[in-house]
Amino acid sequence: MASMEGRVGTTASDESASPERSEPLAELATLVERFRIRAHRHARGHYLAGKRNASMHIGLGTPAVTLSAIVGSAIFATISSAPELWLVISTGTASVVAAVLTALQTFFGFSDLANKHRVAGAAFAAFKRDLDIFAIKLKSVSTEGDETMNEVGEVAERFNKLQQNSPDIPDHYYDQARREQSLDIEGV
Repeated sequence: MASMEGRVGTTASDESASPERSEPLAELATLVERFRIRAHRHARGHYLAGKRNASMHIGLGTPAVTLSAIVGSAIFATISSAPELWLVISTGTASVVAAVLTALQTFFGFSDLANKHRVAGAAFAAFKRDLDIFAIKLKSVSTEGDETMNEVGEVAERFNKLQQNSPDIPDHYYDQARREQSLDIEGV
């Protein structure tokens, strides 16, 4: 994080080179940089959560489909003959397990949740790119004004709406995104 702050806003040497840059404007630049960093983390966290939910959907769905196919085949194979007890018990158990897996897959809605996380991740990534451009624009402003303040207010409002309309990111994915970000040599 310390390496990012050297790039963010103004430093003491920047202020001496550009005396017209005011303290409130430097604070706005710092605020925009914090939004940028958090938007990047949210995007990555949502992508990680989406991948995990997609894996869970496949992890529950594959055995459910496989067991359902085995049960269906076993039932048709035993219609013409008197089945042995072990085959009846195995088929019944497989049928129950397939039903439970299918119910869990439906209940948890991993596929739908994975899609919501992917959409949220893309929205946060787009927001971060917009903030990249806004940060450059903000550096070219020499004095604070109502227009700049309004734009920063709109940025905060957009960030809030994105958070409200997104599924929760499990803490461990957000923490993983934070760790990855601290190792990022490309500068977020």
